[in-house]
Amino acid sequence: MSPLLLPLSFAARWLAPLLAVLWFAASAQAQQPLTPRSVVADLDRLKQTYEVRNFRIGGKYDLADGKAWENGAPGGTTLESLGAAPARTAYMALGTPKRNAQGEIVNAIVINSYYSGDATAMYNNWVAGQAGNGFSGGALVGPGLLFDTNRFYVVFVDALGLWGASKPSDGLGRKFPVYSYYDVVQLNYRLLRDHLKVAKVVLSTGASMGATQAYYWGLMHPEMVAAVMPIGGATATDGEGPVAAWTFQLAKAALESDPVWVATNGDYYRLPKEQHPNKGVEFHWSMLSITGYDLNYRQSLGWDAVSKEVFSWEADPRMGANAGSNLKNLAKVFDGVDLWYRDTVGEIHNINALLPQMKARTLVVHVDNDQWLISDKARAAAQAIPGGQYVGLSDPTAHYAVFKAPNVLRTNPIFDSYLHDVGILADRDIVCEATNYRTPKVNMQADKARSFWKQEMVSPFPVKYAQVQDRRGVQWELGYMDEYCGKSANPPVLVVVHGKGAFGAHYGYLIKYAVERGYRVIAPDMPQWGTSGPGNLDKPMTRTLTDVRDAFHALVVDKLGVKKAWYHGHSLGGQTVIGYALRYPEAVQGLVLEAPAGLEEYSRTFRMGDQDLPICDKSIAYDLKAWHAAYDPMGLVEGERKRSPQGVRDFFYFKKRDPAGNAVPTSTGYFFNDTEYARLHTDQRVAMIAGNPREFEQWSFMFIYDLYSICSELVRDDPASIYKQLTKLKMPVFLAFGAQEPFIPGTALNGLTDLSKSIIVPFKQRMTAAGNPPVIKVYPGVGHFIHTDVPYEYARDTVDFMKTGRVDAATPSVTSALVNGSVPAAAAPAAASDKPSGLAK
Repeated sequence: MSPLLLPLSFAARWLAPLLAVLWFAASAQAQQPLTPRSVVADLDRLKQTYEVRNFRIGGKYDLADGKAWENGAPGGTTLESLGAAPARTAYMALGTPKRNAQGEIVNAIVINSYYSGDATAMYNNWVAGQAGNGFSGGALVGPGLLFDTNRFYVVFVDALGLWGASKPSDGLGRKFPVYSYYDVVQLNYRLLRDHLKVAKVVLSTGASMGATQAYYWGLMHPEMVAAVMPIGGATATDGEGPVAAWTFQLAKAALESDPVWVATNGDYYRLPKEQHPNKGVEFHWSMLSITGYDLNYRQSLGWDAVSKEVFSWEADPRMGANAGSNLKNLAKVFDGVDLWYRDTVGEIHNINALLPQMKARTLVVHVDNDQWLISDKARAAAQAIPGGQYVGLSDPTAHYAVFKAPNVLRTNPIFDSYLHDVGILADRDIVCEATNYRTPKVNMQADKARSFWKQEMVSPFPVKYAQVQDRRGVQWELGYMDEYCGKSANPPVLVVVHGKGAFGAHYGYLIKYAVERGYRVIAPDMPQWGTSGPGNLDKPMTRTLTDVRDAFHALVVDKLGVKKAWYHGHSLGGQTVIGYALRYPEAVQGLVLEAPAGLEEYSRTFRMGDQDLPICDKSIAYDLKAWHAAYDPMGLVEGERKRSPQGVRDFFYFKKRDPAGNAVPTSTGYFFNDTEYARLHTDQRVAMIAGNPREFEQWSFMFIYDLYSICSELVRDDPASIYKQLTKLKMPVFLAFGAQEPFIPGTALNGLTDLSKSIIVPFKQRMTAAGNPPVIKVYPGVGHFIHTDVPYEYARDTVDFMKTGRVDAATPSVTSALVNGSVPAAAAPAAASDKPSGLAK
């Protein structure tokens, strides 16, 4: 902005003395230091400095050629070549270093600095006993805290461009090379590797710009960094992050509008600090502050509080005595050119195209009502990262809630599971590392000519294949995972059986958890499902759950030699393992039933219009023509084939579209929490639509056919129904349901509406009367997919039950409700319809 656009009297008063000073002080030297070394002066004594000689700043980084940018990227400029001291950074370290045989630290946590902060600022916010703990909702770093200094070596780092790191105001001013976030991270990498001798970073994290750096740590140094947790950062602040780009362009323009900046073209260092473009610095901070907090929250504070952040070129008594007071304080400690460079780095920041290369386990934490860095971009970043997850929070302080986010989210199941997964939260039950584990992923541009299950999806563990026969003599190719990392010659075994529409890989979290706690885990896909689909395309599309059980027995007992095992079954898989335990009781050590089918009965026929369709009649089991006659009038198979990608995503996450096309909540769906394996199942279902057509046809048919597989074993007038045989189960049973269970009971088929009174309590009473009381847990706020909604809690409960016969107590309200013969209200049942939607899963 030209000074002519300012009030003329104001511009004249500024420019006349300014030009005089510049004329007479042309040879004066810049005052040193212009800006402090630390945000928190009292902590400066704890901060250490490290220099990297001949480090190139401002070059072009190619992640495929790490050797080329070990000392900064080609095309960059060293500070020495400009007559300045070598590039430096600064840090604070505390905690307990753990070293490998080479003496290198292998348990580091790196906490990056935010936009205007440094190591002392983050230290002040997060380390126990500091003044900033209250703003962060409590301390996070210290003995026994989240970032436990008894277990980890915690390093707080400055960022190139401000405070204790090299910065323009050190003397180079506008001659300082324009740096990037690559430079910021690589300079600190050299600090960690060369000076601190860190070989492994357990977690890189930080708030705001510190979160942005966390992304770079994961992309640039996958060999060092195991996990990243960006809190309120951005993967792009150029045009792909338009609100952020707009915000910081305004802030930068505020700097450039200062008359001193205009007159000197930003080269004002011959002037004393009090004559620097300090008004531009004030304007800069006012531009940023206006949307830092939620606007309603700002409004609620009242003018006296808000006016401290309000800028004006000239003092105006009408604005109040405190107007701009905070801004004046900021102008004393920040330099305009330093901030100009900090804003400029955002203009060249965009790593969106690189996110699919991320190997570090990633949890994106973001403030949903952030008005600088909009949350939809953070969600998209999590989606783009293999295995990436997102967890959000809302807070009146908007962007500034990043500092307290870890404390706010401590009980969030996604946050809790992630921190257990990456080892931040201690888990002393781990006996070995599941080294075969890999991040599962789906090719979202699946090739129609390739097998979707064998070539377009990566399972969490290697998939093996075996040929087995059921008792009818049908030969099946079964895909399965079989993992063990312990040393026992005869370990306990858990067999995981998936639900309808799902597949073994969908249970990867549970599998990995159990494997690392000493269990051998076998996860077969049912014939015609998942990896057991492609090899059976020429087989009959009709088979019963008895055939499935026989095929599993042939695999687990006959081929793999496991004579006795625990069996986990989810949904359809729950009924499958119940029937397996009745058919092969000698092979079953115990049952873990996750939202199982099999605990209710149905009529043999379903009334549709003037027809009674025999949809549960056992007599049509192997008669495909009769099956089509019973099911085709409902159009279920065709409906499943025609689901659009958006329709899949909406349904999976409890949404539907209103007539105007807007998403509205619904009572039916799969996932309340968008965890890694919820995303895997969603991506699988979406990607299949454009994938191998024969495999998609097989999947769509089986999705409906196995409705028949379920209900044909549960006919009310069948004296040998699975339901009537439940009391024959003599092995330990753990029954788990989500309190928001949407599919059980199957209201559309049997009129039952109450999960507690119709399903859980009768099962408990019958089993207890038969001398085998089950262990029961209801998970509040959870739906049909317990293993994805609360992955850590459910996996822990499953293993605890197998080891001890007990699980962690449910909440008091749930326990009381169970004792009194009811459970917390489940989701409202879907309204009765002309289709059996109650068994959609």
